[in-house]
Amino acid sequence: MLTRAARLLILFALAGCDRDAAHPHSHGKPKEEEEKAAQVTVWGDRFEIFLEHKFIVADTPTGFVTHVTDLKTLEARRAGKVVFVLRQGDGPATEHVEDAPERAGIYVPKLKFPRAGEWKVGLRIPVDGQESLVDLPPFKVFATKDEALKAPEIEAPEGISFLKEQQWKVLTRTEPVVKRKLVAHLRLPGTVAVRPGSRAAVTPPMAGRLLAPPGKPLPTLGERVEAGQTLALIQPPFSDFAAKLVEADAEVIRTKLGAEQAEVVLARMKKLAAAQAKTEREQQETEFNLRAAQARHQAALALQAVYRKAGAFLQSTEAGGLPVLELKAPIAGTVVQVSAAIGEHVPSDRAVFSILDTGTVLIEARIPEADLPRLGTSLGASYEAPEDRTRLIPILGEGGGRWLFFGSEVDPASRTVPLLYEVKNPDGRLRIGLALTLHVETARIDETLTVPASAVIDEDAKPIAFVQVSGETFQKRSLKLGVSDGAYLQVLEGVAEGERVVTKEAYAIRLASVSSVIPAHGHAH
Repeated sequence: MLTRAARLLILFALAGCDRDAAHPHSHGKPKEEEEKAAQVTVWGDRFEIFLEHKFIVADTPTGFVTHVTDLKTLEARRAGKVVFVLRQGDGPATEHVEDAPERAGIYVPKLKFPRAGEWKVGLRIPVDGQESLVDLPPFKVFATKDEALKAPEIEAPEGISFLKEQQWKVLTRTEPVVKRKLVAHLRLPGTVAVRPGSRAAVTPPMAGRLLAPPGKPLPTLGERVEAGQTLALIQPPFSDFAAKLVEADAEVIRTKLGAEQAEVVLARMKKLAAAQAKTEREQQETEFNLRAAQARHQAALALQAVYRKAGAFLQSTEAGGLPVLELKAPIAGTVVQVSAAIGEHVPSDRAVFSILDTGTVLIEARIPEADLPRLGTSLGASYEAPEDRTRLIPILGEGGGRWLFFGSEVDPASRTVPLLYEVKNPDGRLRIGLALTLHVETARIDETLTVPASAVIDEDAKPIAFVQVSGETFQKRSLKLGVSDGAYLQVLEGVAEGERVVTKEAYAIRLASVSSVIPAHGHAH
């Protein structure tokens, strides 16, 4: 089984031989008589154009070896026409149509410019029912061949040769170096948790038989309920309640009689004390007994009132003629547990329903002690979308969430500090207990030069990138990097704004840089 590196080496060798056979170079002529050549590389919105041509002489057909790469698919344009539009100054345009490529990705038109001077050339490329327009830089047309031969040679960029045929086979991608806002993050494992007050257990105030609410079934799992909604009815054992009510009435009577008797005893005691037949201490004890009897009577009256009030409430809602209690939802949310069936006897210490509101949830994370100095003052954060880990969803600002708690103590066991955010969750995609990755802001730079993280590779433990300086030439650049947000890296040295770095198959370019089988390049074909 060939390794990936070996397969690439064979690919490079075959592509180089194939290219040389198809486009022989000029050899054997003195340098001063050899026709000079030029290269043009332009990136449009949809296509990259790499064009090679001999110096152009007026009224003389000149071959333009035009490589057309589809930047969407990274492949060669294998079929379809390309229209070359030639214009000098404000004069009328001349169009040259190439109906199909001579070979995959390569059109070789013979363009004729009737007059010397500077010409504008553009390409119209039909694609997906529209036309993509690519403007090329101005072309200089010489009056005579002798003038073209005496003109100074245009030096092609130096670097690593990696032919278009090779790029198309491995689907090489490049992206421009641009300035952008960069927010560096600390990645932390997080967990979705319930916000306080968003979970409720519905427990009956007294034991009884479970019944459905009038005209409705019991709520089912996953059903949405509103605060105050009647979920079920509890029918307590009527005989037990009636006995308690009778007992409360009897206690009122007993305590009333006891208080009246204590009043009679106290009146008699006062008469005897006046006649000095009883001591002052005995009179005080009798007064105390009266106050105690009156207190017992007041307590009995209070208990009787509670039972009568409960009895009136039970009678206000009836099911089958027997008294019932309503079980109401204390919060709005989704029913996540139903622990009893209709007709089942449920005790007063058992939750019949559990309700969960996930419209707003918490994201909990713990920051290692060593990373605390990296945190910014804003504590801005984002989390990875559960359905697409490459997409970050902001919590603060447009995310509508808020920072809730940042611990002031380091846990002695884990050496971490808790961090808590409150997050809006209207669509319910953040499920309680879900593990996700939290990105907490550590640094923010409003405008800085950046490259995609995929453009940077390590060489001898140092970061490098490959810059495409022309269609088939690349340069290796050593980089000095700054902060990173995961997708992009700040570049302090090594590349300039507008240059294009390889973001896909950079390894193939690196292999080309050390391979001796890569053909030299720099002549028009």
